[in-house]
Amino acid sequence: MEINTGKPLSRRTALGGMGAAMALPLVGPGPAPSPSSRAVEGKVALVTGSGRNLGRATVLELARRGADVIVNARTNRGEAEAVAREAEALGVRALALLADVGDEQQVNQMVDEALEQFGRIDILINNAGFRASSPIAEMSTAEWRQAAAVNFDGPFFCTRAVVPSMISNNYGRIITVSGLNAYHGRPNWSHICGSKMGAMGMTRALAVELARYNILVNHVVPGAYRGNPDLARIPVGRIGLGQELANTYAFLASEGASYITGQTFHVNGGEFRT
Repeated sequence: MEINTGKPLSRRTALGGMGAAMALPLVGPGPAPSPSSRAVEGKVALVTGSGRNLGRATVLELARRGADVIVNARTNRGEAEAVAREAEALGVRALALLADVGDEQQVNQMVDEALEQFGRIDILINNAGFRASSPIAEMSTAEWRQAAAVNFDGPFFCTRAVVPSMISNNYGRIITVSGLNAYHGRPNWSHICGSKMGAMGMTRALAVELARYNILVNHVVPGAYRGNPDLARIPVGRIGLGQELANTYAFLASEGASYITGQTFHVNGGEFRT
């Protein structure tokens, strides 16, 4: 079904127009995947910040494609366990673990427990993020460090903790999630934009360092996936669907992306064009 109203499309209109093309639900159980869609079957994936929203959608898509999953939340055990149960209903093993990714000790404990349960971690998606506004002249050192802890230290702590398992298995996929504001720039977000861009630099360095171990490292930049953005700025005329972002992560985590590393993928409907 083609939609051509001449005006930006809302998420609801876009979904209605996609019809059968969006038969796979945004989250939750779906139709049986084809063999080619189970390219991560037998792998173990850790997704940080996955107790809700886009992280939850990502966990469920990886589970749908056959990966065992580790659901991470900072403090809400109920949310994390609920997502783990949804993943188990898709026929995979799932584990819910609490950890503040900005805390080195908590990250190490989380990864140790995951390795004890599953024996390996093949896929890491650094999805957890911190967002807050503060003018630079009024920003406290604590506010700066809180953003850096989650957005920059978190990917470092998690990556460092899982890489030994990946090296021993000669296989790994690491995806770190950034934010579009880090590219556009946003007033009162210097701590957020700075920490996100720092993680991007780490991605590029690790892509070179880890390639010889068959560990591929990439960066994904989502755009507007909720709220009420100015749709006129988005060429496709709507906000993104959680399933669309989850599909990107699942592809980059699979053997289908075996020649892709050190790259930045903008999954934002064309709002930022490189």
